[in-house]
Amino acid sequence: MNGDGPREVFLGGACGHTTWRRDIAIPLLEKAGVTYHDPQMGFGDWQENDQLEEMRRKDECLVQLFVITGDTRGVASVAEVAYLIGAAKPVAIVLTDVEAGSTIYDREIDRVEADDLNRGRIFVRAMAERHGVPIFTDIARGSQHCIELVESLRGTLSLERVEEMLSRVAFADLQFNAELAPGGFHIWLRGLEIDTYTGEPAPQEGRKWFVSVHCTPSDVVRTAFKAVVTWQEHEVREHFKYSGKRVFSPHLNIEEMASLKEPQPAEQKSGRKPCRV
Repeated sequence: MNGDGPREVFLGGACGHTTWRRDIAIPLLEKAGVTYHDPQMGFGDWQENDQLEEMRRKDECLVQLFVITGDTRGVASVAEVAYLIGAAKPVAIVLTDVEAGSTIYDREIDRVEADDLNRGRIFVRAMAERHGVPIFTDIARGSQHCIELVESLRGTLSLERVEEMLSRVAFADLQFNAELAPGGFHIWLRGLEIDTYTGEPAPQEGRKWFVSVHCTPSDVVRTAFKAVVTWQEHEVREHFKYSGKRVFSPHLNIEEMASLKEPQPAEQKSGRKPCRV
């Protein structure tokens, strides 16, 4: 089920001669009505330029299903799964070890190589346990878990949806930006402002605001509003001055300034001292 539109699942893991996608995962996904992107091509057909398409597909999907069996070395896939776990990305993992004496692509794997390949798998299991991510050894069970993840995430925000909403927001000449973040998105502003040191217009970026995938479109717009308010407040702090000094400078002691003595009038002949308020 490939095409230009975003899909719910990316079928990750080693490709090559593997058949788990078409034999097990795809029939289960189609039965459940879950859309997917299958990156597997004919053996030897993959080109370096296809990597950009894969990256786009991974960014668009709700869940990534990674199957790393003992039939493949899967070194790159192991590293990618570790990243997904650490970044708190929705991922379903099927992982089995490489057995010494097994044959992968017509080459027998000895004990030393098997231990080397399995060391990465041990690390992934430890990471997954620490982050509460289940790991399966059965592809059908892992695929079913993937389906459950998709169903729990359907209706949540996507980066495409967030960017579409931000394109409708306008304030002065500020530019609204969004990017993927673990569990959601970051929203921030860009704009040209006068540099307080040079006095010349310079590009500036505001702080990044987090929006969860479970937020509503209204939450996105409200967060954009807060970003604008904070941006404007920052500009006010830059230009609001007392006695020529920035009142909200981190180096300014307001209490000390407030206690400065004003010029005193000459004392009256009665000897009474002027009243200090």
